[in-house]
Amino acid sequence: LDLPVSVRRLLDSATPRLLVLMETELWPVLLRAARRRGLPVVVASGRLSERSVGRLRAARPLFRSGLDALSAVAARSEEDAERFAAVGVPRERIHVAGDMKFDRPLPAEPAFAASFRELAAGRPVLVAGSIAEEELDLALSLPRLLTRSASGAPFLLLAPRRTESWDEAERRAAAAGLRVVRRSSPAPGGPADVFLLDTLGELASAYTLGDVALLGGTFGRRGGHNVLEPLQAGLPVVLGPSVWNIRRAVEAAGAAVVGVPDPAGVAAALARLLDDPAARAAAREAAAALFATDRGATERTVRLALGFLDR
Repeated sequence: LDLPVSVRRLLDSATPRLLVLMETELWPVLLRAARRRGLPVVVASGRLSERSVGRLRAARPLFRSGLDALSAVAARSEEDAERFAAVGVPRERIHVAGDMKFDRPLPAEPAFAASFRELAAGRPVLVAGSIAEEELDLALSLPRLLTRSASGAPFLLLAPRRTESWDEAERRAAAAGLRVVRRSSPAPGGPADVFLLDTLGELASAYTLGDVALLGGTFGRRGGHNVLEPLQAGLPVVLGPSVWNIRRAVEAAGAAVVGVPDPAGVAAALARLLDDPAARAAAREAAAALFATDRGATERTVRLALGFLDR
């Protein structure tokens, strides 16, 4: 908790020489304590949305001294750099280093890959990742809607965003007449329509089993979730209009992503990708080009951080 007693105990016990914060983890009590102790603070893969800028401006009295504690911000992009400057971080402390997520290695296949392929039984695989609860019905409607596509109904790998949605996802799937296998449970005999990923930390590797992806958090007001994981796995990604949180990556991905204005267009977009190997190949090439262009943020950020230790 960002409380004086817990922050003090942390800093007293760890005695750090450098504090590195990821993305938007800007905690006012922690930052003020670091400033009092003369502890350098670096923000890695720093990002701020327009909404975050508004909140920080509204809470300026609370955050003013905390933001003064930032020794350097390694921002993801020029837009993020401008937003950090807009909330009061001195421009000379802001560096555009890029997004460290581009440097992640491609994960190995998940431990359940063999049993998953048995369940898929040769069908194309649609990975619906980071699905919000209000998007569950959309994702669960797709096997039926895609039955008439040339490639046939896909096997759905469904990964809800929140743990509390796991049981609800199974209940809704059963109500829709879909047979569900949960990752955490032994697979029953017979075929299945949905593989429910009810574990944490396996979605990135699960994308390697897919043919196409549907990205959650893009059909409400959530701004989109991690689009780089399916892109790194070489999957074309279909997403909705709410992408303010991932806009830069979406724009840079080019042919690797397909945007639709509303849920009604999802099935048609997926059918085109599933039925067109050339389109999927073009998406893989666009995604590979994106990662080749944007790698290197980790090295740039580490060099920036090490500079403060050298001092």
